[in-house]
Amino acid sequence: MKTSQLKIKTSKITVPILKTLLFMVLIGAVTSCNNKKDASADDKKEKVTDDKKEKAADDKKKKVADADHTFDITLVKDSETIEFSENILNKEGNALYNNQQMPTGKKGDRRRSIMMTIGKDYNRGEAGVFGLFVVNEDFKPLSDINGSEKQVSSLTIRPEKDGDWYSAVSGTLTFSDLKFVLPTPNLGGACFKLSFEGDFKKNDNKKDIYQGSGTIVLSPKRAMGVYKEK
Repeated sequence: MKTSQLKIKTSKITVPILKTLLFMVLIGAVTSCNNKKDASADDKKEKVTDDKKEKAADDKKKKVADADHTFDITLVKDSETIEFSENILNKEGNALYNNQQMPTGKKGDRRRSIMMTIGKDYNRGEAGVFGLFVVNEDFKPLSDINGSEKQVSSLTIRPEKDGDWYSAVSGTLTFSDLKFVLPTPNLGGACFKLSFEGDFKKNDNKKDIYQGSGTIVLSPKRAMGVYKEK
């Protein structure tokens, strides 16, 4: 009789405990599911935030990228017209300022110049434009072109790779928006807009003359520093 009563009591105690345990398991499962959903939502929000940051960084890079160099040049002889206009990547052109001691002449004489090269591997025969512009003590380029005298500016144009070149023998240069960056007093860079017109000889043939004109925009390079007017 005692044994039967003991079993009944045990049964009465066990059922509530089982219900409680089942309830706790269900609560735990629901909580775990909600936590996973919250974590998934947080991951999505974090990914969206990261994507926005990456896009903003890319946009910022695009905004501060160095501007292209541009030129628009025309050469004319009789009925022949040669047009040479392009946008060139900034890394494929430059303008370097140099202030050097003259190897000959009076002591203290210096040659100040801007050397401009536009076109990848121009010196190896690629198409492009080359200029050497003499600058005075006030950083003002001389406006005359004359390939037969020293200390006078020059300009050469090669419209096609390994093709004919045209060198200025006379004419004028007009600079605007001229700025310099000088990491040292004697070396640095320049940026400017150049308009020109004059006579150009073909392949050094003084009898084969073309009338040339055009505009060149030489853009600054951020890596050089801040360009300023002089």
